[in-house]
Amino acid sequence: MDKDFFELEKVLRQIVKKIPNEWRKHSKLELSRTESLVLYKLNKDGKQRSSHLANALSVTTGGLTGITDKLVQEDFIFRERDRKDRRVVYLTISEKGKDALKMMYAARKSFIESLFHGLTLEELDQLSTITNKIVANLESETE
Repeated sequence: MDKDFFELEKVLRQIVKKIPNEWRKHSKLELSRTESLVLYKLNKDGKQRSSHLANALSVTTGGLTGITDKLVQEDFIFRERDRKDRRVVYLTISEKGKDALKMMYAARKSFIESLFHGLTLEELDQLSTITNKIVANLESETE
């Protein structure tokens, strides 16, 4: 039985490793997953402080600075200083960032369809049930 678990764990590791690389090939935008998530959060929730966004994405504020520097340089987002407190910096998505998100959504849909190609609806339901149980197990381990 242990051998089966080791084989399953090996397959899961391969999946986790391959998905980001395959995603980059599909997205054609040269944005990392975290950079994409920054655009998504700013589009969904509106302008935010860097510290709030870093916390929401589970990255350090220093790590987020590097990510947002690239996004600002590429004109995907803007930095705005608070008028009352110049120490506070807000991040806002630009029109170019919104356009990039639209492209990513289309690429994501295509990517997901290719990822799950050949699976029946029943198999997809089973996969969803199984992965949700695994996530619950992982969350109970951290409590």
